[in-house]
Amino acid sequence: MANSVTLTLTSASPSAGNFTIYCESADPGNEIALNVSSASLAAGYCVNEVCDAYVVKSNTNDCVNQVVVYPGGPPPTPTPGPVTPTPTPVVLPTLTNGWRITAGTVNFGGYDFYGLHRATLYGCPSSLGYGTGINPTSTQVALPGTNCYWTSLLGANIDKGYGLAGIGNVSSYALSMFSLDTSSGTLTMGITNVSGVSNPGSIFLSGTIEGTNGTSGTWSCNLAPGPTYVDNNGAGTSYTPECLGTLAISGLTLTNGVSYNINT
Repeated sequence: MANSVTLTLTSASPSAGNFTIYCESADPGNEIALNVSSASLAAGYCVNEVCDAYVVKSNTNDCVNQVVVYPGGPPPTPTPGPVTPTPTPVVLPTLTNGWRITAGTVNFGGYDFYGLHRATLYGCPSSLGYGTGINPTSTQVALPGTNCYWTSLLGANIDKGYGLAGIGNVSSYALSMFSLDTSSGTLTMGITNVSGVSNPGSIFLSGTIEGTNGTSGTWSCNLAPGPTYVDNNGAGTSYTPECLGTLAISGLTLTNGVSYNINT
């Protein structure tokens, strides 16, 4: 018979009684045959409804004699996909020379910035600072002068902010910027003097970098005196507080929330 399925009972005890046949599930309203005898099922019972599954259920022994029949074979058991292991955070080694930071992020002008930037920030006060210094280089060194700086280049006030005092061979320098600008892919580094006077002059710094996410690489930067600002909203003393330079990092990408040893 076209569009029909024959269900055949292969074994049953006399106590099974009559059966009800359901389409898909044993829910009220899904019955397609009522009070079907064991003898009828043993001979092969034809149903005209074609279903993906049939539930054959005893009327007298509820649940005990319930059988699910899949005419096309049972559905395949889902194969679990590969489990991506959660990376185990790496404990950074002891820092001897350099800075230790936790990278932050900010969105400015529709572009994301990652890493550290804590000095000469647009606006005063500014909400654009990101990244933090962590032990042993969490000491904040304020840039010289009186807030707020004024810059004629932008025609705006600038929050002078601070740098993070380094240790070891860079203990005289404070790190003010170590940042990736995603709008251009440019990396920038900035430093100021721990003494809080003027800037360190033209210098070259380089070293290795390693993160708590297991990444590591090298970095280098030629730094030179940056812009000049006038403190006290343009009514005070002129300062050139920072040295800035294009930073090169090889082997990793600065990532929000990851802590780094910037070794020199």
